[in-house]
Amino acid sequence: MEHMWNITASGAFLLAFGALTLRWLWASGVALPAPFDSSLPRRAGKNPSGWDLWRVFGGAVLFRCGVAVGSLLLYDLLVGNGLGLGELPSLWARWDAPHYIKLVELGYTGYVENGQHLFLVFYPLYVWIVRIFRLLIPNTALAGMVVSFLCFGWGSVYFYRLGCEEYGEKIARRGMFLQWAFPFSFFFGGIMTESLFLLTTAAALWHIRNHRWGRFALWGALAAMTRMMGLILIGAAVAELVNSIKPFALPKEERGRGLWEVAKRLPLLCAPVLGSLVYFGLNWYVTGDPFAFTVMQQHWSQGFMWFPKVLAYLAKNALGWYNVLTRWEMWIPELVLFPMFGLLMLRSWRKHRSMFTLYAFVYLILNYCLSWLLSAGRYLSCDLPCFYFLAAELEGKPKRTLALGVLTAVLQCWFLFRYLSWGQVM
Repeated sequence: MEHMWNITASGAFLLAFGALTLRWLWASGVALPAPFDSSLPRRAGKNPSGWDLWRVFGGAVLFRCGVAVGSLLLYDLLVGNGLGLGELPSLWARWDAPHYIKLVELGYTGYVENGQHLFLVFYPLYVWIVRIFRLLIPNTALAGMVVSFLCFGWGSVYFYRLGCEEYGEKIARRGMFLQWAFPFSFFFGGIMTESLFLLTTAAALWHIRNHRWGRFALWGALAAMTRMMGLILIGAAVAELVNSIKPFALPKEERGRGLWEVAKRLPLLCAPVLGSLVYFGLNWYVTGDPFAFTVMQQHWSQGFMWFPKVLAYLAKNALGWYNVLTRWEMWIPELVLFPMFGLLMLRSWRKHRSMFTLYAFVYLILNYCLSWLLSAGRYLSCDLPCFYFLAAELEGKPKRTLALGVLTAVLQCWFLFRYLSWGQVM
């Protein structure tokens, strides 16, 4: 049975990835039959004004402040500890957050456990930025939250800007609303890398969309210094570049020129690799081994596992984990989110730019290829194109949009409370 499941799921992956690739090839000028040859829906994009973007930034930061204060009130209401506002940063210091705090305070060389540099698995850009902010804000946890709030505001600006130019103002706003209400989006306000990864990936995708390859190189490298998943921005950039040049639509005698136009930009498009090289350099500086993080991952039971096997153990834990509350906090949401995002991809694959569909699909699959997946909901909050896809599916359906937003916001309150209470939400 397990063997059949692995074959079936892998076959479905190859079929889906093949369809998306053929769709991309058609958009790049290759003559293909239906259903790969349908044009994108016509949408009236808009360049938002500077004032619009400042409003998005201010609204996003205020929203994060509201969630933070609301979390304190919610915790006091349900637990009754009577915490004051000054204790808010320590309340949010849960799970990975204390490790980031220690890395900021002690550095990668100073933060050691059992004689090992186990925390090299945490990528450095967020740590280094918080260390700078700590020069002005002596409370490390508070400095970490301030960095997350500001990155969330700036990242929302890029997310909204990208959505406006591609889809128009209504879908951009709806997509932003759906992302903010997503059950695990409260992590954007925590002492973790979510907001920084939102900023770097949204900025990189916007620069890809506008063919600003030099600026993409910078943001792509920063994304790869935030998380390993920043590397897949290379694929998004290549997909968009080839679509824009359409070398396969050129006459044979000019096709070589078109391919050269792609090739000469590849060094810039591969810039996220530089971010990974910085991370490898950090590993080498601390331990003498540029790949020491692969050893440290074993301590955290992390490694690569093909997604059918991951889904199999998620299903097993969702049905039989000894603690029922943990099933509902962790295993069931992780299991349910995969087919939900997969169904959204199935409905959207012919309606959106290949850069978005390929990136969203690969991002989903790779996040479900971890040998001990504990944070799928948190990771998927940064699968940015999927929120555009959902917003487009809900176009002209305000009641469904509101109902979905309210439902996910309620779930976010519950998951946030469990996170603050050291539940298995991480």
